[in-house]
Amino acid sequence: MKAVRLCLVTMMMLSLTWGAVFAQGSHPKKVLTGNVKKVVTVVNPKVWNGPAPAHLTFTGTIFVNNPPVDVEYTWVRSDGARGPVLKARITSAGEGFTDTWDVGVAKKKMKVWERLEVLSPRKASSNPAVASVNCK
Repeated sequence: MKAVRLCLVTMMMLSLTWGAVFAQGSHPKKVLTGNVKKVVTVVNPKVWNGPAPAHLTFTGTIFVNNPPVDVEYTWVRSDGARGPVLKARITSAGEGFTDTWDVGVAKKKMKVWERLEVLSPRKASSNPAVASVNCK
């Protein structure tokens, strides 16, 4: 009976040892544990007085904690348009992304906006960055 126990204990020890050796040999993907803290968007220029169309540049910044963080995001416009879903790895406390919009027709005034919407790892949206467009 002692021999059987000794054999079982030896097999268990070998199993644990070899399991640890094999586990060290495999390289699992690093689990990203950071998250999105906030999202901010600005527009340049804020006011357009000139020929049509206005050329607007929107810059959105995604701030994260504990980088790197993989994000999926899209741009949303005041006219209801949504951009494609884009992916990025943010490797610092914050990273900026841009979108341009040529908008407006001659002799028309309008207010337009865009915002940056993060879809993952958690949903978050920026403020809408508003521009006044006055095309001559």
